[in-house]
Order: sequence, then C-alpha cells, then structure tokens
Amino acid sequence: MLEGWRVAEGPTAYGPDTLYEYLDGGAERYLAYGFRRLVHVRYETAGGARAGVTLDLFDMGEAPAAAFGIYRSGVGSADEPRGWCAEAYRAGNVGAAWKGRVFVHVLADDEAGGRGDLIERLVRHACDGIAGDRSLPTLLDPLPREGLVPRSERYVPLDLLGHEFLPGGILADYEIDGRRARVYVSDLGSAAAATAALAALRAHHARLGEVLGDGPAIGAPGFRFLESGRGEGLAIAAGRRVAGIQGELPREAQDRLLRRLVETIGG
Repeated sequence: MLEGWRVAEGPTAYGPDTLYEYLDGGAERYLAYGFRRLVHVRYETAGGARAGVTLDLFDMGEAPAAAFGIYRSGVGSADEPRGWCAEAYRAGNVGAAWKGRVFVHVLADDEAGGRGDLIERLVRHACDGIAGDRSLPTLLDPLPREGLVPRSERYVPLDLLGHEFLPGGILADYEIDGRRARVYVSDLGSAAAATAALAALRAHHARLGEVLGDGPAIGAPGFRFLESGRGEGLAIAAGRRVAGIQGELPREAQDRLLRRLVETIGG
C-alpha cells in the first residue's frame, strides 16, 4: 500500500497526560471529548523529500458519541463526504473519518507529489482496520427528521452554546421553506437541574436581547426570546432536559419541531 513511501516519524503514542506535547494549544478540545490514546505516524517519500503526510489515530474512549463528536466538530458544509468508516470527508490536504471509538485524521503538507492520493489511501486503510458499525450515535435519535439539514448534527461534551450551566448536548440545523434555525438539547440529569438551567438561560437572553413572554405548553416552563441578528427563539424545560430553537423559522414551525422532540425524548 505504501510503495515509494517510508516512515519518517513514529509510530509514537500519546496519552491524556502527554497529548500537550503533540497538540500544544489543541489538546483541551480532545480531552473534553474523552480522549484516551493517540498513535501518530509521519510518512515521507522514500527518496528523502521532506514534504510528507501525517496519520493520526485518536482513540476517543468508550463514550458512544465521542469520536463522532470530535469528527463532526471539524466538518465544514463544503467538505466533500466520502464512504470511508462510518463517515468521512476530504477537503484539500486533509482527510478525516470516524468509526466506533476512533477518529482518523490525515494531513498532507500539500497535495503535490502523490500526497493527495496517499491521504485517501491512508484513511481507507485505517478504516478497514477499525471495529464498529456505521451507525450514528443513538443520542441523535430524538431529533425530528422534518427539515433536518444533512450532516448538521453535532455533539458537544460541555458548555453547550458556550454556557457553563448547560453541561453539553446536541445541536442540529433545520431548513423549512428556505428558512433556517438551530435546535439544541442538553441533559441536566434531573428536572430540578433543568428548571434551574432554564432560569439561567432566560436571564442570559434578557441581558443580550429581549424575553418576549412565556412559550407554549410544551414540556415544563418555557419562554420566547429575541436576539438582534440571530432571530427569535423558544426555550423549554422537558423533564431533565433543556431544549430550544432559534433562527428564521416562524413560531408555528419552531413549536412543531420542539413538540416532536419532546414527544420523542419522553419529556
């Protein structure tokens, strides 16, 4: 598979305590998702040219959505999807994929000298050796299908929407009749914690925009809000979760999506 190439670095392993040695300034993001181990290898042409290709295999641990989450956090809307692993993309001098508990990342110095071809060969070869199926994490199952923008789902392990009082959760974009909005869900662990987080969220929106009043009777208490440049939204508490939607969608569509979400999660 690697005819004409040689291993110039590695394989080198890194754990949670040493990841900073390789990803100085970038380790925290991986640790937040549950990182366990990295194997790093760099390939260069057998003739000794310094330009090469780096393969990084991240074991993200047993959390079902960890490898998926770190993978999707780097996917752009214009990146070209590929059929490797459970999901993959190729964008310029980068190839990436995830499957099971493993995140695959391949980076070439540039695409010249056959390095673009090696990106794809390395990702495919790594995917062939990774155990696991091609299913998306089950925590995405409650998301309504109507209007869901393909590959927009995200898993965030903590500080959802940048809020310390939302410990983490899922995000997804929706488009209906040309109008878009973002849905989010965070599991607080108990109804009391969800109610407290909703109150903190209400105070946040009151500071940055305007609270328009109570929302419809979906789940427990809720409120509508408006932020300049980001549109109108609705936030609710449903059992132990806080859920919300914000964007261009009219109220009727927002209410319908959140109602279906609550029905699915049994709020």
